[in-house]
Amino acid sequence: MTSDVVNPLSVLFLGASFGTVLGMRIAAAGHRVTFACREQEATLINNKKLFLRVPAKEHKLTLEIGPSQCHFSPEACVPDDVDPQAFDLVCLAMQEPQYSAPGVRDLLYRVAKAQIPCLSIMNIPLPPFLERIATLDDQTSQSVFTEAALWKQFDPSVFTMASADPQSMRVDNDDALITSVTLPTNFKVAPFELAQHQLLLEQLARDVDACRIESAGFVCQPRVRLRPHASNFVPLAKWPMLITGNFRCMTSGAPVSIGEAVSNNESESREIYEWILQVCLALGVEESTLVPFNSYLAAAKGLSLPSSLARGLYAGATAVERVDKLILALARGCGMTHKTLERIVTEVSAMLEKNRAR
Repeated sequence: MTSDVVNPLSVLFLGASFGTVLGMRIAAAGHRVTFACREQEATLINNKKLFLRVPAKEHKLTLEIGPSQCHFSPEACVPDDVDPQAFDLVCLAMQEPQYSAPGVRDLLYRVAKAQIPCLSIMNIPLPPFLERIATLDDQTSQSVFTEAALWKQFDPSVFTMASADPQSMRVDNDDALITSVTLPTNFKVAPFELAQHQLLLEQLARDVDACRIESAGFVCQPRVRLRPHASNFVPLAKWPMLITGNFRCMTSGAPVSIGEAVSNNESESREIYEWILQVCLALGVEESTLVPFNSYLAAAKGLSLPSSLARGLYAGATAVERVDKLILALARGCGMTHKTLERIVTEVSAMLEKNRAR
């Protein structure tokens, strides 16, 4: 069932992997969605070979959202072909190191110059958003971000961030782009500073909520939603989960699932999780937005995949998003530190150096 929107918005996604999770939900809600991505991915998307699989709310079904469920079929192009002026909103959905790639870097400059509102759905707060909640000196910023200077061109007033919750994975298929989300999730979004941009975000959220998909004779709501919040700190609520689960999937052999990483050493998991909760509170995060460890422990049992960070490191990645280094730097600024987080930072840095040496 497609949604008819009176004034459809044009939304650009940088990245066609994780970005398809929110992108296809917005497209199914009746808006125009374009992905800036690799040429091979763009060809599949333009040939209507893009699909998102998500849990249903009302029944134990997996819904598949494809071009036939969208009033406007999603489109795609390579970064060099994007005119940012044609869009109402830009969603940043790539890993932070990827923005330094040729073509992508140039596109970022054009987006910044055009003053288009930007929504990041990445795990790491980018410098234009980070300015709202903390201060990093230049040396620390350069150690955390692949190319910190790249983000100085952005006006922080047009920038916001969502808490990127879904455990998603690309399904192996040479003839289509298929992304599968394994758990219900909400993209919890900090507010835009400007009212006109916030109204745009709230319109998208309402339309995504209203969208229903028909499957197996049932009309269902996909359990991936966009949720605007009033707090600037809401994206940080995932930090304890990222460190306790995603960053602890590494072992001496193959990476383990997030669920195993949390449950295999529950006492350490609880200790580091609750310490990062205290870091978040020290930075100004509202306690009501934070998830207690026991709730995360229960949810983590359903996280049956290693984190994308761990998969990337074991596959030879030479750069990853360093949320671990960012949290450690901010914690030290509050007079706090923790041996487990220090160990994680050291281990990730060592794996990156090893991969670069190869």
